[in-house]
Formats: sequence, structure tokens, C-alpha cells
Amino acid sequence: MEEDHRQFLLVMITSGLRAADPVMIAENLYRFYHAGDEEVLALQGVSLTVSKGEVVAVAGPSGSGKSTLLACLGGLDDPDGGTVRIDGTRMSRQPEAIRARLRREVVGILYQSSNLLPHLSVIDNLELVRRLAGSTTGIDPTQLLDELGIGHRAHALPAHLSGGEAARAGVAVAVVNEPRVLLADEPTGELDSGSEKRLLALLRQRATEGLAVVVASHSPVVLRWADRVLHLADGRPVHGLTREAS
Repeated sequence: MEEDHRQFLLVMITSGLRAADPVMIAENLYRFYHAGDEEVLALQGVSLTVSKGEVVAVAGPSGSGKSTLLACLGGLDDPDGGTVRIDGTRMSRQPEAIRARLRREVVGILYQSSNLLPHLSVIDNLELVRRLAGSTTGIDPTQLLDELGIGHRAHALPAHLSGGEAARAGVAVAVVNEPRVLLADEPTGELDSGSEKRLLALLRQRATEGLAVVVASHSPVVLRWADRVLHLADGRPVHGLTREAS
């Protein structure tokens, strides 16, 4: 316990954060892959702590490790070194059954393309997510869609949604079980500027309600919108976490 506490304080100091309501703590993450005879270092000593209600953007060129980092944070991939804890529970190097449970209960994931199964209506996608999590509480799906301004599209299939509508439906799928953390990988990459701003406003509203948000993005709009930015290059942090000018 003493060693865990020491490491926790070290992360707080090195990232420049206050130790208030930490929801996610990733410490010294390493991830490598083998491509033939070559070893690709996707992450090299990346640490990140995100607090309740905070929005952190992860920036960097293609191949810098953004998507790998989000995959490790969400338990979709396992780091070769370091640890990830969410809500005090270790996510990394756990059996897949435990990681899947944590994803269902405390982590929401928002993808660039879509969170929606194409053969199900929007409302049926939300109901499926709730059933998979065994959720009997959380947000009422119909109310959530109304809040996101797409209640009238509840019974539409994903192929019949506009880009902005599909993005908002994806947010609904990611947050319907009221996760503690939302991980979003290039969520605005296929949106026009108006739809991008509306989506970011929705995520900011969720953050004001206590959701911790981590967004990987190339978009300068996203980087200005975030509370802090973690810059990556070749899998390494560059200049640590910085605050963007508003």
C-alpha cells in the first residue's frame, strides 16, 4: 500500500495535476509489436492521470501512439509494461473477462466511424448496450436521445443518419451506462466544422456532470477545447501535459 501511494503521488507531481478525484491513472506504459525481424515501440514510458470532470486530448502525428494508448487505457490492448487503473481497479494485465466487465461498467468508448450496429435502430443499439451490461439503472435511452437532439431519429437505422446525427448517436451508445471514463478516438474526424463543435459541446456537458474524457485527435479545434493536451511523438510524451490557450 505504501508503494502504491508513493507511485500515485509521483504521477500527480510529474503530470502537474492536483490529486482531486482521480478516475484513471496510467503509469509508465510501454507497448511494442514485432513486424518481421523489427520491433516497433508503440508506447515508451507514457503516464497519464485524468480526474473527474476533466477533458484531456492526446495529440500527435499518425503513428505517434495515440490509438495504442487509448486501446491500453480501455483494456482493448494490454501494455507490455506499466499499469492502468480505473476507479481504483487495475485494468491492465487482467483476464479478458475482467477487462470486459470494466468496459461495460465504467468505460465508454467512442470510435471515429461508428459505435452503432448497422442492422439495429438507434434505440435498439442503446438497449443492446444496456442489456449487455446488465444495467437496470443509468440513463433512460429515450431521454438521452432527446437530450442529444435526435429523439426523432430513435427508430432510424444508422445508414439513414446524417454524419452529425450518427456522431450524436455514437455518444449516446458510449454514455448510456453512465461510465466514469469516456475514451474517444478521432470522434470528429469525419464531421464538418459545425457538427464537430456540436459534438464537442455534448462531450463538455457530460464532463461538467463528472465524466472524465480522453480524446485522441489531430483537430486543432479539439486541442483548444480540451483542458489539457498530452503530445506524443514516436510513442513518447513530448513536453508532457500542457494547457492549451482558450
